[in-house]
Amino acid sequence: MPEPELSREAAPNAEIVKVEQGLSALRTRAQAIVVRNAEEYTQACQVALDCRAYIKDVGHKLDPGIESAKRHYDFLRNEKTKYTEPAKQIAEIAAQKAEAWKAEERRKAEEEQRRINEERRLAAEAQAKKEREERERIAAAERKAKEAEIEAARKAGDLKKREAEKLAREAREAEERERLRAAEDAKIAAANVQEVKVAAAVPKVAGIKARVNWKFKIIDANRIPREYCIPDEVKIGGFVRSLKKPGEVIPGVEAYSEDGI
Repeated sequence: MPEPELSREAAPNAEIVKVEQGLSALRTRAQAIVVRNAEEYTQACQVALDCRAYIKDVGHKLDPGIESAKRHYDFLRNEKTKYTEPAKQIAEIAAQKAEAWKAEERRKAEEEQRRINEERRLAAEAQAKKEREERERIAAAERKAKEAEIEAARKAGDLKKREAEKLAREAREAEERERLRAAEDAKIAAANVQEVKVAAAVPKVAGIKARVNWKFKIIDANRIPREYCIPDEVKIGGFVRSLKKPGEVIPGVEAYSEDGI
C-alpha cells in the first residue's frame, strides 16, 4: 500500500525530500529482512526501533505546523459555536412550543376518537339487544302458537297425550335454540364494530419532518435477553491484565498472551 505524501506546504522542500528518503530506506530494509536466526531477529528489532525514531523526528519537523493549524481550527470552531449554539437554543424553544401544541392536538384527537368509538359501540349494543329481543319475542310467540295447536289437536283426539307432550317439548327446545342463537348473534354484532380513526389537525410544514421518537428505560436489567447485552470488554481486559494468567479466567472468557516488541 503506497504511503501518503507529506504536504509540500508543511515544511521546506529539502526537509520533505529528507523525510521521504528516510521512509524509503526504512521500507527497503523492512522488506528485505527474513528472520531465521537471532542475528536477523535483532536486525528486525533495530528496524522497528529506527522507525520509532523516524516517527519522532517527523513529529519534530511537522508538529509545529499541525499545532498552528489546530489553533486556527479551534479558533474558527469557537467562532462558529458562538453563533450556532444560541441559534440551536432558539430553535429548541420554538420546537418545544410547537411540540407541546402538537401533543395537545394529538391528545384531543385520541379523546375524540375514544368518544366516537364508544358511542358507536353503545349504539351497536343497543341495536343488537333490540334485534335479540325481537327474535326472542317471535320465538316465544311461535312456541305459544305451536303449543295451542298441539293442545287443540289433543283435545280433538288427533294426538295422544304422550305424542302431544313430545311435540310441546320440541317446541320449547326450538324456542331455546333460537334464544341462544339470538344471544350469540347479538354478541358478535356488538363486538364487530368498525373503529373510527381521528387524525390530529396538525399541518404539514415544508422542511419540518414529522417524527415520533420512541425511547426506552430499563426497569429490570436481570430480565433483559442475552442478545441485547454487550460484554464489558474494558472491565474484562483490566481483569485479564491484572491476573496475568492463561486459560478460562472468567466463565466464557479465555485469557492468552502474545509477544510484542
